[in-house]
Amino acid sequence: MTVALQTLLDRSVKNMGSCMNSVVKASALEMIKRAYKEGIYAQICAGLSSMEEQASLFGQGRFYIYKGKNYSNLAKPIVTNAKPGQSFHNFGVAIDYLLVSDDGKTALWTINSNWKRVAAIGKKLGFK
Repeated sequence: MTVALQTLLDRSVKNMGSCMNSVVKASALEMIKRAYKEGIYAQICAGLSSMEEQASLFGQGRFYIYKGKNYSNLAKPIVTNAKPGQSFHNFGVAIDYLLVSDDGKTALWTINSNWKRVAAIGKKLGFK
């Protein structure tokens, strides 16, 4: 059974958070719809990040103290070079996406032609 478009949209809205920029949110959902029409099942996996969430991400793979709290996590790999306040995610104007399996149950993290096609759709909608 193929994952429903509405399922991908609902997950994407939830993952973006409630304070996303309305234009970015609408463009992200349009990107998901256009990809779906091409048989590519994508969803937004991240949108707005609080400063603390960004500190936690920045702390992966390095020693990092933010506002007196230790966010260090040397056991994980570095995933970003953006400190809190340096990421567009902190201001609700950035998204991350992933592809999912046809049934929608498995995240697919491989950057392949379908992933690149979603990126191209996003660029046509104003994403960089």
